[in-house]
Amino acid sequence: MAKQVRWKCSLCDDGLLAPTRPRKNDVRRYCLPCSAKSGRLVDRVAPSLEKQREKRTAIVQQQQKAKRVRIATKLQPKKERMKRMEQRQAIFNKEADRIWELFYPQGTHRKRPRINIVFARNRDCSGYYNGSVLIRIPRWSSGGAWAWEVLAHELCHAVIPTSTRDGSHGKAFYVALKNVIEARWKVRMDWSSINGYTTSSHSWGYKVDYLMTGQLEKADVVKFSYPADQINPKS
Repeated sequence: MAKQVRWKCSLCDDGLLAPTRPRKNDVRRYCLPCSAKSGRLVDRVAPSLEKQREKRTAIVQQQQKAKRVRIATKLQPKKERMKRMEQRQAIFNKEADRIWELFYPQGTHRKRPRINIVFARNRDCSGYYNGSVLIRIPRWSSGGAWAWEVLAHELCHAVIPTSTRDGSHGKAFYVALKNVIEARWKVRMDWSSINGYTTSSHSWGYKVDYLMTGQLEKADVVKFSYPADQINPKS
């Protein structure tokens, strides 16, 4: 025999025994005298089943709350990383706008290339590809003269065409880059150590970048930084 519980009318409190899950057409589900008076079916409820239902509901709510907390805790680092990424992109875009305006007249008549930031172990392989600037930075990087020199360098590629004689890193390229760096950070670049360089076969090359980056760091004029993606494990 199926387990039975007491079902009571919510109006007259009259009760009787019935199964825990009576059929919909079982007359014991309803209080017939109260139904006849009101003209509508009056349901009976089982207090013991209601208490069990409330207890199960409370347990489910606690479980769902705990699950939401676990998910939020798990996603928090990802959300914080996304926020830092958005901040980093905004800082690079703003600085790129400042640098681009100094490439006269190209910077005032052409749209600035899009800046894409990706993570790498170092800054190598940054470049200007298909109308966009790709900046590679270490995950622990938070800025510094080298980052902004690389940004200015790649934007310069969008302005100075590759020379058949000097390649993409000839004297004309570095003269334009030098002028922009001096105008942007109000610092004088000393090129006395490269006067002996020729202007062919890429002989200027990245040594000039390292020279200018060193002078920017020594002058301590670059104050812009951006949030690092993660802490430098070597620090």
